[in-house]
Amino acid sequence: MYRVALILAVLAAIGSLALSFTVTQPKIEGLVQERNDLQTNLAASETAKTEAEKKAKVATATADKKSSELAATQKELETATATAATQQARADKYFADYNKTLADKNAAQEQLAQWSGTGLKPDQILAMKAELKASKELTGVLADEKSILQRNVAALKNKLSKYEDENRVVAMPGLKGSVVAVDPKWEFVVLNVGSDQGALEGGLLMVRRGDKLVGKVKIVTVEANRSVANVLPTWKQGDVAVAAGDQVLY
Repeated sequence: MYRVALILAVLAAIGSLALSFTVTQPKIEGLVQERNDLQTNLAASETAKTEAEKKAKVATATADKKSSELAATQKELETATATAATQQARADKYFADYNKTLADKNAAQEQLAQWSGTGLKPDQILAMKAELKASKELTGVLADEKSILQRNVAALKNKLSKYEDENRVVAMPGLKGSVVAVDPKWEFVVLNVGSDQGALEGGLLMVRRGDKLVGKVKIVTVEANRSVANVLPTWKQGDVAVAAGDQVLY
């Protein structure tokens, strides 16, 4: 009896295992198929990823190359533009120089035609030019001599009028100068203006220090570029004495 029960239990276990295998086998096979499909898809994804990375690297390298080529082309364009600007400036200068040279040539030809119309030869023209220069220099010399003679005549007239009219007024319009030395004992001063500047004997000059009147002086002797004058006592301003550096004016 015990043996029968044991056999029955074994048979039941075998039946249960057979039933379990029959039920679970399709599930296991389905899971295995899903795993295989996932592995296949994963391998395909990895392959696609690798291909995409390769294409991305190629695209990046191509972009870098294009960018480098673009930069080089831009630099070449800037260099070419600068060169073209320089060449244009040189061309403009050349044409400007050419036009100026052409204008100078035309002017020279016109002048040559005018000189040719006079019937004079080049050596005669040079001689006339030298004579003209000498004439201008002589004119300058004569003008200087005339100025000197006029000053001498004015001085002589002034001396003559001193004898004719003691109360005469000696005119020295525009004369200005300064005191360079003072003798307080004899009350005379030395001025830095003389006959070359228009100073005349007997001429009266006011003495100023800034905006203040210091006194008045009367010229007694005149040289070319300096003169001596006496300080007029009636024009003294109190205790203020004429000093070197004071300005004198007519």
